[in-house]
Formats: sequence, structure tokens, C-alpha cells
Amino acid sequence: MLTGSGLGVVTAAAIAALSSEVVFHPLDTMITRMQCKDYKTVYKHSNGSLRRALFTGLYQGFGPTVISGIPASAAFFATYEVSKTSFERAQRAGYLPGVPKSIFHAISSATAELVSCAILNPAEVLKQNAQVSQQSANSPKGGPSTSLEMLKHFYKQPSALWSGYWMLVAGQLPSICLTFCLYESFKESLYEKQPQFADTTMGQIKASVSCAGVAGGCASWFFVPIHVVKTRMRLALGDEMRPRSSVDKVGLGTAEIHSSLRVRPGALAVARDLFAREGIPGFFRGSQLTCIAAIVCSAMYIGSYEGVKLCMGTTDLLLV
Repeated sequence: MLTGSGLGVVTAAAIAALSSEVVFHPLDTMITRMQCKDYKTVYKHSNGSLRRALFTGLYQGFGPTVISGIPASAAFFATYEVSKTSFERAQRAGYLPGVPKSIFHAISSATAELVSCAILNPAEVLKQNAQVSQQSANSPKGGPSTSLEMLKHFYKQPSALWSGYWMLVAGQLPSICLTFCLYESFKESLYEKQPQFADTTMGQIKASVSCAGVAGGCASWFFVPIHVVKTRMRLALGDEMRPRSSVDKVGLGTAEIHSSLRVRPGALAVARDLFAREGIPGFFRGSQLTCIAAIVCSAMYIGSYEGVKLCMGTTDLLLV
């Protein structure tokens, strides 16, 4: 059962997830489209100029992201706070002497991210396939949403919604660990050099926002290649699971048609194909926008969480 402090952490995490996603989702949609294999044909003209399609429907896939993002965020921060607090209490009690705090932050954030990714991955698969779907432009008004249409493609194989989980973990976990290690280190250093930031709630919020933004931006660039491969895996799976047209089905037997639904493109296969088609630059597609988005999202996400937590008077997560 959660105490008042625990409820405060969950509330702060939910508000942080919602506020950051409202701002981040349009940027994320553009990044996904830039990283998809059809970017040069669907979203660019032959002369190199960008098509209007790149900038339309930027909130496609927003629904499943919010629905899963709130519990994923709550699970992340609850796990992180419990783990970090446990380590700090153990060290104060004389255990784990001499272990740097950065190790505690890395282990706590890694554990929290494993839990969060398991909740978030299905929505990420639906979201990214919805973001590149052209259905919304061709559907009549009042028709089903793009997200619901994507869900229909996956309902026969719900396990496919966890496609790319380990790539999500591989891309998110090192980045999250680095972000939180840098964030906690930057904030502690700022408080030491300018203690006035730690004296007021507003000062602590400003410190959290600025340190989180810098930490997120620094960490994001290194993991762009993993993010690109992960995106290609999910979009490839979505393409395979969409029904074939009558023309595509000509000459295919029932077994062959059903076998296409079980295709799970592997990370190495996707990476090899990406390298063969686009070389090293292909792995850094959208890196500038990714870093900008990471700065904004980290500042809003962690800043909102810390701000709400401070305003609610929550300092530790206690479970009883």
C-alpha cells in the first residue's frame, strides 16, 4: 500500500509523463518518419525538398502512448525512488562503504527502466506504426482512429506488441542510466557551487529542469543508431502484419499468407540492411532533432516530476 509520499511520487510521475508527451510527441513523430526506410520517397520530393506529409498528423499514435506512458512513468519513478533510497539508507547504516552514488543511480535507473519498458513497448509499437500510416489522410471523417486500426493489425498476435523490447531496452537503458547519472551529478555539483538553488522550492525546480535538459541532450546522441534500428524493426513488423492487397495475394497459398504474419525482423538483419542501403550516415538519421527533442523532453519530464513532487512535499517513497 502506498503512503502519502508514495502517492505523491505516482502523481508527479503521471503529470510528468502527460506534460512531456504533449510536447514531445510531434517531434517524435517527425523523428520516426525521418528514420523509416521510405523517408526519401514518401516524405521528400525528388529535388530534396520536404513533402507536406512529414508535418501532418503529428499526433498520430498519441493515444496508446499516453495510456501506457502514465503507468510506465509511475512504475519507473516508484522503482527508482525505492531503489535509490534503499541504497542510500544502507550506506548511511554502514553498508556499501566507499561506493560512489553514481553506481546507486545507475543501478536504480536501470532496474526502473526494465520495468517501464515492459509496460511501454506495446504502445511504442502501435505508436510508431501509426505515425507513418497514410490511412488518416485517406479515411473518411468519423472513421476509426489510426491507433485503433494499428491495434486491429496486431490483435491476432498480441505477443508481437513486444517486438523490439530488447532493442528498446538496449537503446533506453544505457541512455537512461547515463542521463540520471549525469543529472544527479550535475544537480549535486550545482548545489555545491551555488547553494542558493537548494534553499527554495523554485530554485530546486530550476536546477532540476536545467540539469535534466543538459543531461538528456548529452546522453541521447550516443544512442541514435540503436534508436534507428529499433524504429526500423517495428515498422518492418507493422508492414508484414498489415493485410496484403488482392494483387499481392495472387499466387500465394494460405500457409504462405499466414507465414508472413510471423515475420520478426532481427536487429542484426535490420542493421545490415540499413548499412547496405545508406551506410554509416543512415544510423544517425534524425540525430539533430533527436538531441533537441531529448533536451526538451528530459527538461520537461524530470523537471515536471521533481517540481510536482516538491510542491506536494514528497521527498521519499515509502511503502508499507
